[in-house]
Amino acid sequence: MSRIANAFAGRRGPALLLLPALLLLPLPALLAAPARSPRMAGVAGHAAQGPAKSAAADGGKAGETAADKPSEKKRPKDAADGAAKDKAPKAEKPKSAKLGKPETWDGETVAEIVIYAYGSRPVIDYVFTNARLEGVIKIAGSEDAPPIEGKILEHILRRETSDRNCVRIEVELPDPQGDEPQQLVFGFNGYTSWAAQNRQSITLTPQAQATFLASLKHDYLALLRYKEDGLTVTRVPGERIMGIDTIGLELTHRDGAKTKYFISSQTYRILHLEYEVQLTPEDKPLKFRESFYDFRAVQNLLVPMRKELYENGKLKQRIEFRDARFRLAKLDEDIFLRL
Repeated sequence: MSRIANAFAGRRGPALLLLPALLLLPLPALLAAPARSPRMAGVAGHAAQGPAKSAAADGGKAGETAADKPSEKKRPKDAADGAAKDKAPKAEKPKSAKLGKPETWDGETVAEIVIYAYGSRPVIDYVFTNARLEGVIKIAGSEDAPPIEGKILEHILRRETSDRNCVRIEVELPDPQGDEPQQLVFGFNGYTSWAAQNRQSITLTPQAQATFLASLKHDYLALLRYKEDGLTVTRVPGERIMGIDTIGLELTHRDGAKTKYFISSQTYRILHLEYEVQLTPEDKPLKFRESFYDFRAVQNLLVPMRKELYENGKLKQRIEFRDARFRLAKLDEDIFLRL
């Protein structure tokens, strides 16, 4: 086992190292033996305004606080360098005449309004062909160890269905012994997952692989593509979370797994999602909650720039994106296949 694995194992004990959608795995379990070969109301009110106008709609409320309001500073002219510079389609509003009262809406009606709040289906399909998100990852500390902060870079390539999306996540963490930063890479090429540490291929354990793939499946983007993926969405009771009333939606995946979403009843943003992962038949399932903050309009898409991940009620990881770009003109697809 490598130096970083030993170092984090000593500091973290059984705690889970969390990385983006990434994963929640103990580093000792994650970093198995290195392999020999190298190797992503209704229409009226805030939702109807579209992402650009409603980005600060919930300022001042817990869960969507004033601190999470989008910056008033204008995006630099060169901030979208590398993004394709052609015109996006206009947002397509759901037909409000047939909606009726919010309490009568079924799951699909709510889901369609959520999709519109994030930019609308035509805009999402046009802009989110690929993505590059860069920021900071903070891994929670424990009683005998301080938090760890590092850099994170995600690349996503959208495919015909969400379960075939390609994902590459690069994380740079400080070495506890003060040496060169440690680099971890996690990838999914649409069929299989892989990982590397300091440019050397490593083998994911079955538990690590299951958790990584679950984190990719149970994502807020899955709800935005439920129809394209042929998934079932059902309305379930919502909750009042941190002072905000929510509408509950349950997404059933093709394998029977379920993701529960908590939707703001005012802005129709996805504020939280929950799912479970059963690592072994003998163990109790791990319960995860991911919360979303600091919503900003990027290329006509509504993007949560801060995400917090909880395991069994305890904060384990926070990601703050500093830069988000979509529809990149150039993206080497080989990065999803190799180190």
